[in-house]
Amino acid sequence: MIWVIALLGMCIGVLAGMLGAGPSILTVLLLTHVAGFDLENAIVTSLAVVAMMSLVALGPYVLERAVDWKPAVSFGLASMTAAFLAGHVARRVPEKVLLVVFLVCMLLAGLVMLVRRPLRELQPARVDARSVAVLAGSGLLIGCITGLISLGGGFAVVPMLVLFARSPVRSAIGASLMVIAINTLAGLAGHLPHPPVDWRIAAYLGGTEAMGSVLGVRLSRRMSATALRHAFACLMLVAAAFMLFHTFLA
Repeated sequence: MIWVIALLGMCIGVLAGMLGAGPSILTVLLLTHVAGFDLENAIVTSLAVVAMMSLVALGPYVLERAVDWKPAVSFGLASMTAAFLAGHVARRVPEKVLLVVFLVCMLLAGLVMLVRRPLRELQPARVDARSVAVLAGSGLLIGCITGLISLGGGFAVVPMLVLFARSPVRSAIGASLMVIAINTLAGLAGHLPHPPVDWRIAAYLGGTEAMGSVLGVRLSRRMSATALRHAFACLMLVAAAFMLFHTFLA
């Protein structure tokens, strides 16, 4: 079974490398429906997995100096604080409530990826107080979601940095990886020591998803990003509908 999980983890990494989003949701689904974890344990283990994968994926961007550090730090500090606090709160939230939040976020992420237009480079501009406030507020919201249900928020972080911090798209992707890494680590710290992380599964998945993400980045250069994003969005919407039916209607 561990090799099946590792292989599926590599597939998740490939998709994440192609699209720049999605590993958190798919990792939780893998842990609950294949590995047999309950939702709370799947969320905590997913936080460890996505943190490992994000740190590995961040390396090349740091070496290429393709990380917009200033907005990443300000956005990340707000989201990290919220993720840590939300991790503490998540222990007291009933599993049914966590599942509803998870399903709603799956549906929203799928819809955003389905309708979002490709990002365009914007002219550099001075970041005003309004933009800083929007980034900080968005960081708090994304951090809360990360701490509660392990949703990294890559689908939202990149557009926010491009539109409000005027970061170049590639630098925004690098910055979003840093934000996801510190968010998931803060969320994990908020959850510990209970429930415990299955470090064996986390190590297998973290390693294979990281390898898959490197392959996915290379494959993405040969495939239509729009078609991939639409296909992935449809996959998430179908998965959310299936989970909704299975949990509440079956």
